[in-house]
Amino acid sequence: MPKRKRSRRPGYLLRSLLRHGRMFLVILLAYLIHVCIMPDVKIFGVTPSLIFAVTAVITVAFDRWRAAWTGMIFGILLEVMQPTAPLLNLLLYPISAVFGALVFSDKSPQQLEYERGIGKPGRNASPWLRTPLCAVMVTFIYEVINNAYVYLRSGVLPARFLTHTLTDLLLTGLLAALIMVPLRRFFGVRPAPDPGANLRPVPYRRR
Repeated sequence: MPKRKRSRRPGYLLRSLLRHGRMFLVILLAYLIHVCIMPDVKIFGVTPSLIFAVTAVITVAFDRWRAAWTGMIFGILLEVMQPTAPLLNLLLYPISAVFGALVFSDKSPQQLEYERGIGKPGRNASPWLRTPLCAVMVTFIYEVINNAYVYLRSGVLPARFLTHTLTDLLLTGLLAALIMVPLRRFFGVRPAPDPGANLRPVPYRRR
């Protein structure tokens, strides 16, 4: 009688649990460092956002769903532990994470194939470039919505609104660039091989 192949499901579940456990551990540590240590780390009077830097790393390393869950968990923690305006954190962090994921997460194989079909390269950009850019975009969305909320409530924007926002974008992008390598190694994530790296884009032709 032929031998039955052993099921790989237990091993897959274990790896999945370890991967998700590492991600939740990073989220929890990032939150604790963000609220306990980062307020004392100020450059030009601005504190970079460790939360958005970690969100960008997870967005590029994993997928859109995990990015959305990361933003939601950060939003819930901040809403419960450090409430500001009612439900502001609970809404802003998931919204910012989702928009960042739509732009900077890995494209699906169908999207890549479609791009090759219309004559585009059909490749994912380098994760080392997408991660800091994602951090910048997520921070920008947060700053715009947050300052718009402040303006609608008080009718006045801070005098240093523009310089503070630009400095925050730059510092958060640099922070994401610094932490993305060790975090990706901790997650065990490596850039996936590009199946179309050696293929030339073929123009789409209608039949």
